[in-house]
Amino acid sequence: MLISLPQDKANHACYGGLIFLLALCLLRRPDAAYAVVVVMAVGKEAADWWSNRAAVKASLEPTHGVEWLDVVATCAGGAVPLVARLI
Repeated sequence: MLISLPQDKANHACYGGLIFLLALCLLRRPDAAYAVVVVMAVGKEAADWWSNRAAVKASLEPTHGVEWLDVVATCAGGAVPLVARLI
């Protein structure tokens, strides 16, 4: 039996891995690269929340879903190459 992720969570995991690899190339430190992943994941959801809040204040429909499990999925995706790099 294979594990199945919803498309949104799979996208977040892939982006987390890509962010980690790009940050690792630039920073050359796995701990700093993973910190970038965490900051980006939390920042993305915070930006979506802020955008939705502004939309509601303007009597518009919120445009982004805010799920903190997206942060977990992004961080998990970044953890895969982190663990591979540490092994």
